[in-house]
Amino acid sequence: MKYGVGVKSGWFSASALTLFVILLPMTSARAQTAPPGTLWQALKDAEVGGSVMYFQRHRERYRVDEDRFGSNLHHRSLQSEIHLSTPYALGNTLGLEAGIFGTADLANGAGAPDHEINFFPWQNPWSADWSKRDARDGFSLYRAHLKAQRITDSGRWWGKLGYFQPEGPGVLGVNWSLMPGTYSGGEGGFEYGSLSVAGAYVTRYKAPWYRHTYAFLDGEKHDTGHLWSLGARYTMTPGVTAEAAYGEAPGYLRSAHLKFNYDRDGHRASYHLYVMGDRASSGANDLYAGGKAWQHALSFSREFAPYTFKAEFTHTRAPTSTADHLGYFVYRLSGWYGGAKGAYEPWWDHHSDWNHNRESAIFVGLSRALNDCGWPGVSVGVSAARGWNGRVRGVSETLKERAWSIDTSYRVLSGTLKDTRLSLHYTRYDNGTHLPSWDGYKNLFQDERDLKVLLTIPW
Repeated sequence: MKYGVGVKSGWFSASALTLFVILLPMTSARAQTAPPGTLWQALKDAEVGGSVMYFQRHRERYRVDEDRFGSNLHHRSLQSEIHLSTPYALGNTLGLEAGIFGTADLANGAGAPDHEINFFPWQNPWSADWSKRDARDGFSLYRAHLKAQRITDSGRWWGKLGYFQPEGPGVLGVNWSLMPGTYSGGEGGFEYGSLSVAGAYVTRYKAPWYRHTYAFLDGEKHDTGHLWSLGARYTMTPGVTAEAAYGEAPGYLRSAHLKFNYDRDGHRASYHLYVMGDRASSGANDLYAGGKAWQHALSFSREFAPYTFKAEFTHTRAPTSTADHLGYFVYRLSGWYGGAKGAYEPWWDHHSDWNHNRESAIFVGLSRALNDCGWPGVSVGVSAARGWNGRVRGVSETLKERAWSIDTSYRVLSGTLKDTRLSLHYTRYDNGTHLPSWDGYKNLFQDERDLKVLLTIPW
């Protein structure tokens, strides 16, 4: 099933969507009463919410051939979303989840049309048309599924069927822009005491910058049919968990991870091991020399009010023996950007993925709330990242890269606009090589300067 509708006028799309957000609570409030325990009663008692988001970005990228910076992304976009969640009905067993969002560009300058806040002007990751100059306004479902549970003396069984985001332990995750990506299929699990087990079987996916779901294709653009995942999480003591998961795209890729997390009294620490493997050994489906790639990730953070400190470290091995190999690690059961996403947690918001073969990288960040300075709801932060020793076959230059960022945010703490948030993020990224973007190191671009402004108004 495909879904979504395009709207040609950005202003019309934005106005219509905002009006929908305002009127929906009135529609919900007029729902008629029904006998307790029915699905209709569950709909009447559903929690309905949403948000309106304004996003502005100007990113410039260095052009080696012209020896200057040029606009890469330059847009102002409006996005709104509405979601609904019912309680469980029919003997506390069945419920519904639904959500829709719409997006429109208010302006899009000299930058690329394929920014992730609006819909790309093509249908899926495999049919890019670079002659297009404008993003596509419109609406799309991001959630629409039936949820079920059964609680017994032996534990809680649960499941979901339809369009959803995975929630149980497993290798499947979703892409994010301002909204999440969406799988089509089913997920189910079992919880008993300290143990949680989950499995998923999915047949289609859409990143949030596409309106319609699409199949999973391998490197030769053949449909793999489905993805599956199985995982387990165990809570050893409160705040200390261990997780293991495995999944496959049949005949193409397999992935697995181990995660150990500690979270107590404002102290957090973790060690994660992510592993990818080829299911094929030749042609476009052979991504890594020896058929395997992996990444180690260490993380530590501590809250000591009003400060929060965070440090992370990654080391990547994505071996190459031919120029056709990727040369970088990516944790997803599709080799295509936007084709799927794995349950991968490190994210530094410093542009690079810091994931080329043999590369080690470190991130440090410090933020401070300014409540005690007479500015309640305001916080500021600085952070930096550095990667070194990346090597791939056929490239003489060793990869070195670095970035730094400044963050400022304000959250309304009370009143009609409570939890409204305005944030500003500026990043300066430096590529230590003299290579053009994507040349040699296939997941690497040249120097960037980036300013992002986000206003979120929830209701």
